Amino acid sequence: MGRKETLSEYVAGYRQRLFDLFDSIDLDVLEQLIATMVEAFKNGKTLYIVGNGGSAATASHMQSDFSFFVRYFTQFRPKVRALTDNVPMLTAIGNDNSFDDVFVEQMKGVFEKGDVLLAISASGNSPNAVKAVEYANELGGKTMCFVGFTGGKLKEISDIALYTPNAKGDYGPIEDLHMILDHLIVNYFSVDEEFLGIK
Repeated sequence: MGRKETLSEYVAGYRQRLFDLFDSIDLDVLEQLIATMVEAFKNGKTLYIVGNGGSAATASHMQSDFSFFVRYFTQFRPKVRALTDNVPMLTAIGNDNSFDDVFVEQMKGVFEKGDVLLAISASGNSPNAVKAVEYANELGGKTMCFVGFTGGKLKEISDIALYTPNAKGDYGPIEDLHMILDHLIVNYFSVDEEFLGIK
């Protein structure tokens, strides 16, 4: 069976789905999320980021942007660590324990009260991300998430959930939006660290 829509029609539909998600961002929640990062950075705390698949790439990208882009344009030196980047550690934990433990095991002994955990997940139900958020909550950390679809478990257990609903089962626009959120936040930090009260 052939495709029922033309390429231009498909592109227009994809564009609209992404724009609809962008328009669904709750700016009050985004402001809370940024304020939480600012407070943590001002107190010398660390932002940890987790995710799987495309969300793991976004977590790594976000660490890179905070570590280089922000530093390149300002004198601000945030502490940001993506727990997605150490492949030997991920495979060791996954092989010896469980893939559900790949993030929480890396947090043990280093995650402290006041640190922040950002979990990125389209579904909001990734077991290893859920376990990491639960652990961070137990230690008195602040927990945040980027989630789509119905928000999943992460929406329920995170202190701050940036939830952009998508009932159509389309992962692409959700993951696109999460990367846009990375760039939006990082660029916001990069404009003027004095505006944010950070030096």
